[in-house]
Amino acid sequence: MFKRLMIQLALVIGLSLTIPMTACAYTIEADPINFTYFPGSASNELIVLHESGNERNLGPHSLDNEVAYMKRNWSNAYVSYFVGSGGRVKQLAPAGQIQYGAGSLANQKSYAQIELARTNNAATFKKDYAAYVNLARDLAQNIGADFSLDDGTGYGIVTHDWITKNWWGDHTDPYGYLARWGISKAQLAQDLQTGVSETGETVIIQPGKPNAPKYQVGQAIRFTSIYPTPDALINEHLSAEALWTQVGTITAKLPDRQNLYRIENSGHLLGYVNDGDIAELWRPQTKKSFLIGVDEGIVLRAGQPSLSAPIYGIWPKNTRFYYDAFYIADGYVFIGGTDTTGARIYLPIGPNDGNAQNTWGSFTS
Repeated sequence: MFKRLMIQLALVIGLSLTIPMTACAYTIEADPINFTYFPGSASNELIVLHESGNERNLGPHSLDNEVAYMKRNWSNAYVSYFVGSGGRVKQLAPAGQIQYGAGSLANQKSYAQIELARTNNAATFKKDYAAYVNLARDLAQNIGADFSLDDGTGYGIVTHDWITKNWWGDHTDPYGYLARWGISKAQLAQDLQTGVSETGETVIIQPGKPNAPKYQVGQAIRFTSIYPTPDALINEHLSAEALWTQVGTITAKLPDRQNLYRIENSGHLLGYVNDGDIAELWRPQTKKSFLIGVDEGIVLRAGQPSLSAPIYGIWPKNTRFYYDAFYIADGYVFIGGTDTTGARIYLPIGPNDGNAQNTWGSFTS
């Protein structure tokens, strides 16, 4: 089940899907949405499990009916995969593309979202459930996640119910529908660990094992969120923008704790993060410089390129600012750089009027 999210863009893309693909007793059928703009790329941290919630569509053609409706109304809600009608799997969009299925935050993080069409036939459900579970497992492996369900890390396989309880929304799927067929939360979690055959019997396709940490001690990383303690839960996370820096070094791996990595900067503990909180390895770009040329100096901003952002300081004429990016905000051109602590700082260099003569200094090598 899903919520509406509209993105107003005008970029048209062509959709290409790699099919057919067979694994674990299911075959992926391509039935792509005709996108009129590109919804964007996700950060590939989640596999989200849904079910359709449609009691008026239970027959042998329930999958085709659901997919046809979604393709007509994709700008309101859509997912990348739909399962139903006896274990069939349809792919509507590329994995890794932002989907509109679970609210803004989850959509941005989702590598794939999977819908399950309803049925009133027990034999059909067994095949649907096997394909649903095994597809989720395969997609989790694609992002380097384990087979744990709703484990609180915000990385790997989660249900729409988990997203509602931790981030946003009011949906509780797929647990209610699965419970009708005798599948409890605990059973779903166990089946994700082992895999399921088409008959509904548990079969160990590949045993579940803990996530292998992606990052190593000593690596510098840029993070988007962070936790105050090694065992803090998802609802205790802090936005990186609330800290004095968004860059740090991994000083320890804690594989038996809720949050895998301890992060420090300049000897100061920043907190603890998981794979899903890390945006990238921090490799500062080769910087160029800008020489401030106005007598009154320029006010630097901290945190974001905006005239309303906190003041970092006032740098005088003939001061050199080293930058690695350009930004347009509040009618001005900003350049961005990083101070010695890793904090991002921004310098407005003139109005965004297209007139180079109005630049408040000069670019130097």
